[in-house]
Amino acid sequence: MFRSEAGAFLVARPDLHTMLLSGLDSIEHPRSGGTAPPTLLGWWREGDGAPTTAAFVWIPPHLLTASHLSLAAGAGLARLLSTDAHPFTGLLADNASVRAFSEGWETITGAVPDGGPSLRLFRLEQLVPPGAAPPGTPRVATGDDRSLLHDWCTRFVAEAGTLGADLDRFIDERTARGGWRLWTVAGEPVAVAAMTSVVSGMARVTPVYAPPEHRGRGYGAAVTAAVSQAALDAGAEHVLLFTDLANPTSNGLYRRIGYRPVSDYRIVMP
Repeated sequence: MFRSEAGAFLVARPDLHTMLLSGLDSIEHPRSGGTAPPTLLGWWREGDGAPTTAAFVWIPPHLLTASHLSLAAGAGLARLLSTDAHPFTGLLADNASVRAFSEGWETITGAVPDGGPSLRLFRLEQLVPPGAAPPGTPRVATGDDRSLLHDWCTRFVAEAGTLGADLDRFIDERTARGGWRLWTVAGEPVAVAAMTSVVSGMARVTPVYAPPEHRGRGYGAAVTAAVSQAALDAGAEHVLLFTDLANPTSNGLYRRIGYRPVSDYRIVMP
């Protein structure tokens, strides 16, 4: 029912709705032989017969992700989540929507949600290979790289926060469909990046990681360009990624290879 009520709304802006579309795809097409996870899905209309103007996708225990929310939609979501039946861990949405939700949450519960990281959504405008390409070449990661991927993803989470999915499943799903790219120098992996499945013409690059001893040499930009090209080759019209606004290095890196800002986002927690 969610697809029929909110599907057209989501695919009209696959860039702004990247997290919702990815979440919905994982629900509708569980991979690795698994079953669909427990979920809570919803949409908002300003009145009977009106078109859908907002939606959310939640796969507990991960963040609830929402489209742009009006003040009324934000308050409505706050009312829904304030009940014991729907305890939640956090919300990811654009800045204005986070404010709308937070105002509603404070009005209903008397508590002010805690602010989390500030993020920026980027979309690839035109891929620009790094001007001074570092040594090395990209390759597709395979099952033989699993221990390395697990180690580096664990380090990424420790530095940047959750990947929004079970770590083992996250690694294995991307490995099974060739979604990982390793940048290697003389056969040694020095950086990694991955992409989501292409859904509604959209793919998202996540994560991008280089160990500290390999940073500052252009490997992160090179592997990001490689996985971005792989997403384009797979048919993505919108190649996207999120950055932490507190990290000016990564924000500058992505701009240099052709990514441009779309919208700013926040994470809030009850």
